Amino acid sequence: MLRRRLPFLRQIRHLTTSPSPNTTFKPSPSPPRLPKADQETFESLTKASMGAFSTSHVQPPAPSTDPRVDTEAEDLLAELKHKDLLTGGEKPLFEGDRNPVTGEVGGPKTEPTKYGDWSFNGRVTDF
Repeated sequence: MLRRRLPFLRQIRHLTTSPSPNTTFKPSPSPPRLPKADQETFESLTKASMGAFSTSHVQPPAPSTDPRVDTEAEDLLAELKHKDLLTGGEKPLFEGDRNPVTGEVGGPKTEPTKYGDWSFNGRVTDF
């Protein structure tokens, strides 16, 4: 009976020792090493970052004093501004309290269903 247990104990001993060289868990490939200059840049940026939610300690570049750049930036900002944004929204379609088209008194000055929907406190219902 002892002879039957010995081969079994040997199998267990082989299972509990250090991993054999033909294990299925092999080291995976790693990314290639960076050149020295790129590695130094990466490390300096990592140190300057100090985490995802922290403020950077690196000084931003000085603003340019070139007048061409300033005028180009102003032109781009002018294009981005919406024409109705500065006036406070869409201009009313009529003056006074009475809508001349529908005859409604005290109603909205702009057509609420102009685009095919009507909104109530941000919730839109289609007709």
